[in-house]
Amino acid sequence: MLRSQPIILFCFISIITISSVNAQQYQRIVSLSPSLTMNVYYLGVQDKLVGCTSYCEIAKPDNKPIIASAVKASIEKVLSLKPDLVIATSIVKSETLEMLRKFGIQTEVFPTPKSFDEICSQFLRLGELLEKQELADSLINSTKTKVLDIQDQCNWSQAPKLFIQIGAKPLYTVIPNTFMDDYIHFLNGENIAFGLTKGTITREAVIARNPDIILIVTMGIIGNEEKNNWEDFEEISASQNDKVFIIDSNMACTPTPLSFAQTLDTIFELLK
Repeated sequence: MLRSQPIILFCFISIITISSVNAQQYQRIVSLSPSLTMNVYYLGVQDKLVGCTSYCEIAKPDNKPIIASAVKASIEKVLSLKPDLVIATSIVKSETLEMLRKFGIQTEVFPTPKSFDEICSQFLRLGELLEKQELADSLINSTKTKVLDIQDQCNWSQAPKLFIQIGAKPLYTVIPNTFMDDYIHFLNGENIAFGLTKGTITREAVIARNPDIILIVTMGIIGNEEKNNWEDFEEISASQNDKVFIIDSNMACTPTPLSFAQTLDTIFELLK
């Protein structure tokens, strides 16, 4: 019995040590995605963010070090920041992610979500990683309540037909089985791109499908040009009823729970 006590004591100390390490885990985070950077801020752990991409607008006021573009990261810059966690999306090259892992850095990949539900589940997963489960749960619950509340108000006599443009040359639109298509789903609308498996579409096809509202994500000067182009097609219902709008790409194209709800609310107000 006496011989077993040191072993029990050793195990107890080991458990305490492991728990202590876990509690202090991930003190230096590098984000390779604007959406993940936003989620880090939403979870209130931005003080642990030591590096991000040039597209992470939310982090710019804090002058966080830039270590990546949209898809390409500088391995040297990442290593110089000595992160203990790198978070990335699946658009980052697999070679980059494997290289970071070879250097012993914990690297977590979040695939591009295909729905609002996937956005929420990924946010919860990040909350668990960063030991912010309770806050993540609370934000998800409030966001889902807002989304469903908006959907309940969409009692249209006829489902509005929406065209969401996310590219100009070539013309590119939101297709089914993407998180942006869920904007249309929760608005009880109809996506004029139904049946398409690729995002490219012709102007003739858009005119033929006659959308009730056209939403163009911000593309600088090109966005304004596209708005003017669509307004010239008087045979389209959206043009006839002054329902051609530009919406913020940083909000609409960024898959986070809060930006999804904000975008949905914005589109709902434009539809009314």
